Amino acid sequence: MLGDYARALQQLDGIRGSGGSTAANENLRGLALMLSGDAKKAVEVFDRAIASDPAMIELRFNRAVALLKLGDAAGASQEFEKIALDEHNLLRASAAYHNALALDRLGRTADALTWADRALALDNSFDAALLLSGLLSERIGNVKVAARSYLAYLRRHPDSTAAMLRLGICAQRANRLDVATTYLKRVVAAAPDSPEATEARKFLIMWE
Repeated sequence: MLGDYARALQQLDGIRGSGGSTAANENLRGLALMLSGDAKKAVEVFDRAIASDPAMIELRFNRAVALLKLGDAAGASQEFEKIALDEHNLLRASAAYHNALALDRLGRTADALTWADRALALDNSFDAALLLSGLLSERIGNVKVAARSYLAYLRRHPDSTAAMLRLGICAQRANRLDVATTYLKRVVAAAPDSPEATEARKFLIMWE
């Protein structure tokens, strides 16, 4: 896979060297660098491309993703928020979701939940945002809301052991041991060798 990124970079460098570089090509070059693990170099490429085409939303979005990979969650959050609040682009929901991830890394769980829910409001089919909303709701102690998110996620992805596990734990915290046992047993049955099954067994053993 890394070889594919390397070949892509060689081709894009050839275009650049021949004078045919465009902001779109530089965006692809930055993406290839980021996917190959060089997020720092990717930011440099995105910065140059943004200087030549500041209106290209994809450049700004990808630069923010690279910042997040570099650990600059605050800088990434600022850019994701701008993109999410801009009504004239198609990346709003994804930017809102990524802003939730950035805010979560900053320890701002309540704010992260607000943005995960905003991503869902912009795109109600955004499954990753739905799962994240459940995780964040659970973390702040709102297990009933979290459980609803996990149930909704399981309706779309009935084989998700992660959602089953979290739903089982939420049920246990709500003193619904019958429901908790049902879902935790499903985790073990579905993926007995998984980390989720190991966690589920811990609870099941405690209740025996």
